[in-house]
Amino acid sequence: MELLKEIEENLLKELNPKVKLVLETGRYIVASGGKRLRPLFTVLTCGMCGGDPQDAMPLGVGLEYIHVASLLHDDVVDGAETRRGKKSANLVFGNGVAVLTGDYMYAKSLHLFSTYGNIEMIRLVSQTVMDMAEGQVLEISKVGDIISEEEYFQIIDGKTAVLFGACFGVGGMKGGCQDWKKLYEAGLRMGRAFQLIDDALDYEGDPRKLGKPVGNDLREGKCTYPLISVLDKLDRDKVKKVLRGLSESEPLRKKVVELGGVEKTKEKAKEEIEKAKTLLGEFPDNDYKREILRLLDFVVERNI
Repeated sequence: MELLKEIEENLLKELNPKVKLVLETGRYIVASGGKRLRPLFTVLTCGMCGGDPQDAMPLGVGLEYIHVASLLHDDVVDGAETRRGKKSANLVFGNGVAVLTGDYMYAKSLHLFSTYGNIEMIRLVSQTVMDMAEGQVLEISKVGDIISEEEYFQIIDGKTAVLFGACFGVGGMKGGCQDWKKLYEAGLRMGRAFQLIDDALDYEGDPRKLGKPVGNDLREGKCTYPLISVLDKLDRDKVKKVLRGLSESEPLRKKVVELGGVEKTKEKAKEEIEKAKTLLGEFPDNDYKREILRLLDFVVERNI
């Protein structure tokens, strides 16, 4: 896809710090790959609403920088050693450099929005970054605990879904759409589905395709939807021991798969995608919209 190639070029072009080490760290994580769904949805939504996708390109790049910054910070918090099959940036460059490069990328995104966006977009994106931080803190505070479905969605809305919502909302605004809040809601639903599939793959994905071993969430004491969906068939005391690192996690992972936790999670993701499609049904039917719908299907069918 030509748009995808342009996004990759712009991600590297806009990354122009004065300090070489910031550039090296930024290029390292950007070049490590990614699906680039966030900038893609931004430019495609702009096109769907009647705008020129090129006008939304810098904003899509800024939103991807926010995502990349959050990955840099997450890997430091989690003490990660790999990211997308490569050594994590914090392992290569050190925690301090990784955190500060993430800070640079947040600021770079704000600079792009102050140059190419408007105050309403800046307000939305600022709120999004606050929500992301709160989602991550909530997730950390719940490590080792069994959580409710409501708490789970509160966490994933913050850590993942709100940024996708912002991509749809910003793209809609740039395309001249007055009803951009409906687009934001569609993006939020899509972001929930994305994280649900991520959590399903952590239980039953291919480590070679994922670039990381399966079962990380359980080993890190995180209670996600595959586990929540089958809790009524499990011994909660035994589950707590696994989440608190007092018992081996692999038997529980296999049990969750056996009880249908992965299938239930994928079904929940499909429900969220259908809600997103319903919301998008009110918007113009054109090539951009058809590409968005194709990508929504990819989100729930992917194995990486």
